[in-house]
Amino acid sequence: MTSIGELLPRAARLKYELEVQLRAVEAGAGDASDCSMGLQELQNQISTLRQLLDSERPERRALWKVKIDELGHEATFLAGDLRRVTQFHAHARERDQLFHRRGGAAPSAAADDLMEEGNSLARSSSQMDELMETGRASLDSLRQQRERLKNTHQTARNPTAGASKLSRSRPRRSRRPDIPSSARGAAA
Repeated sequence: MTSIGELLPRAARLKYELEVQLRAVEAGAGDASDCSMGLQELQNQISTLRQLLDSERPERRALWKVKIDELGHEATFLAGDLRRVTQFHAHARERDQLFHRRGGAAPSAAADDLMEEGNSLARSSSQMDELMETGRASLDSLRQQRERLKNTHQTARNPTAGASKLSRSRPRRSRRPDIPSSARGAAA
């Protein structure tokens, strides 16, 4: 019968080999089905290790359990990565097929063209927004300038209206409640 001390290093080596295979699959140089079979074998070894755990001495059992659980978590992580990579490759193949059906253009060139077109559209939209904002600010400035010129023109046409405004403003200042009456007499 095999012991945990013999089987655990083999399972750890298999896990390492699967990590290397997974990197190759990600790069497109490996076979996902080989990696999947290797993961199945690793799961079987982990299951065997858990069964052997009961036959170990109690003082070593906790240490082996931690190591086996860690290996199990890493195997689960590898399985999730493999699933993610295979889905990515399946979507890439489907995208390539759709681009070939669309017009026979090279998928990466067509995708790059679409991405560049989208970026260009976003830049143009941003520039248009800036131009519109600048135009609005210019119009507001011109409206304010027009109002000031109208007021100046009316004051220039009617000089007595401007003088009457000044004469009315002076007594108001002297009637302010926050200035004591003695200070008002001294200021006049």
